[in-house]
Amino acid sequence: MSFALRRTSDGELELTSQHEAIVAPRKGTIDWGSFRASDFTPDELDRAATAWQVRALQEFHSLALFTQLTSQLHVLGAPLDWSGAFARMIADEVRHTDLCLRMCESLGRPAPPTIEETELHLGSAHGLATQVREVVLAAFCIGETLSGRMFRRALKAATVPLAREVVGVIVTDETFHGELGWELGALLMRGLPEEERRGTGSRLRELFQHYAGLCCALPGPTWARKEPEAPAAPNFGTLSDAGYGRAFFDGMEEDVVPGLEAIGLIEARPAYADLLASLPA
Repeated sequence: MSFALRRTSDGELELTSQHEAIVAPRKGTIDWGSFRASDFTPDELDRAATAWQVRALQEFHSLALFTQLTSQLHVLGAPLDWSGAFARMIADEVRHTDLCLRMCESLGRPAPPTIEETELHLGSAHGLATQVREVVLAAFCIGETLSGRMFRRALKAATVPLAREVVGVIVTDETFHGELGWELGALLMRGLPEEERRGTGSRLRELFQHYAGLCCALPGPTWARKEPEAPAAPNFGTLSDAGYGRAFFDGMEEDVVPGLEAIGLIEARPAYADLLASLPA
């Protein structure tokens, strides 16, 4: 199936107005009208649209994941303030998906991304409590932490004003998601029986490998740190593959591994060392 921005040709729907209220930036504004696609070559627009379509797909995945996770927290009896925090994060992911699709429209490449429906059925071989705990650790303590770092670097690299405004809105939300994720991760690890803690720790290596693949880091840290971090101007708020890889390695070493150790997952450092040993030097 495909997903796209909802647009009406016969007047404003209440559904649309409520959506617009949700996707408005929490801080600042975006001047969509200032962008002129005619200022750029077709190849530049094609490359930018491809990158933003990929982002739209990633943000839609996060929207599906956060929505499912919120329902699971209800089943587990999580406090109401957890529900409120997740309601904000769901709204953020709607905003991010909307922003990415609007960027594609502004670039003159509005073809909606496609997604397999099976990708939105997020199952687990473990019990519900274990699944929730490990999704929080994976999606927030690792995923959102790395994503925030990447978007901050993409913001610095952006030379196109519209792209800089859009990335800036996403950076604000991603930073909050990472911070909240660490708070939730610490709460979910508190008082965990040792057997369950070891089980979660034993799966970190697989998670690290997964995110290394998502972040273009599989060619290894030496390659990532010697290649240019971002494409040349005009830059539409993107990094090079090496730039994403570099952000992965820096984020893992400075944020993720120390953070996981701090909340009780002592397996994080050896798991990361195992990952590094499997990659090109």
